[in-house]
Amino acid sequence: MFGPDGRLYAAENARKRITAYMPDGKLSVIATGVTPNDLAVTSKGEIYFTESTTQKVWHIDAKGTKRVVFDGAKDGNLGLPNGVRLIPDESLLVVADTVGRTAWSFHIQQDGGLADAQPFYHLQLPDDVTQGPLRSGADGMTFADTGHLLITSKIGIQICDQAGRVVGIIRNPSTHDVSNVVLGGPGLNTLYATAGGQVFKRQLRIKGVFPWVPVKLPRPQL
Repeated sequence: MFGPDGRLYAAENARKRITAYMPDGKLSVIATGVTPNDLAVTSKGEIYFTESTTQKVWHIDAKGTKRVVFDGAKDGNLGLPNGVRLIPDESLLVVADTVGRTAWSFHIQQDGGLADAQPFYHLQLPDDVTQGPLRSGADGMTFADTGHLLITSKIGIQICDQAGRVVGIIRNPSTHDVSNVVLGGPGLNTLYATAGGQVFKRQLRIKGVFPWVPVKLPRPQL
């Protein structure tokens, strides 16, 4: 994810660290001793990241101090925290649960802590899931300026409205699971998706947001 300082922030799982890269490639190490899966950067330069192996969500403040702000094993039934994104106005943090059927939402507190954990976005599941873990396959996410959440899953890219309902599904373009999505391009209305070592794109009628610029959302349509 890009931050407000122009750096590209990366979750380096194998090296157990979070790093940031300047446009010229200069590397800075932000945090070590963690196994990050995905991350989100706020307009204040703070970081949230998921650690799937421990079921935890972490926060790193602007000074580089890291702490656990949610433990999926102790604080709630968040089985495998994966993708993590801030909604465009930065009032909520959303975390995808790969082995569940929901993406969770949290209110962001003044000190960066999380409150009011709720399994909010209810995803559609493959028809052949009859027993065992539900495994929606929820992974990467991105937001549109309308407040719609686009989230990858076993059955494609699901589009959820602000009320948490699935209102559309874009079919998986590959035989592999879609792993990540972002809205980019000149008008921020090109959907890019990664799957099985390939990158796909498609034009949409909605457009994305720059993650480092907070955007006021329209009133939810219930």
